Amino acid sequence: MQHGKANELIGTSVVSFEEALERILQRANKTLRGIHTMEVVSKTVSIEASGELEFQVRALLKFAMTPPDLLHL
Repeated sequence: MQHGKANELIGTSVVSFEEALERILQRANKTLRGIHTMEVVSKTVSIEASGELEFQVRALLKFAMTPPDLLHL
């Protein structure tokens, strides 16, 4: 039987929603293994007083958990 877990993460970018998602994935790959799905929960654009846009994405990352017999305990 395979087990999984999900974490909700938030990424931001001044360029695009796609870049915000890429930033989430780049950061998650530093500490998580077995990521197989990214589900976008929401997208938001904030407008600064200067008129600059900030793209924000909330995403649910789903990943497989390491089987107990492969853990380094």
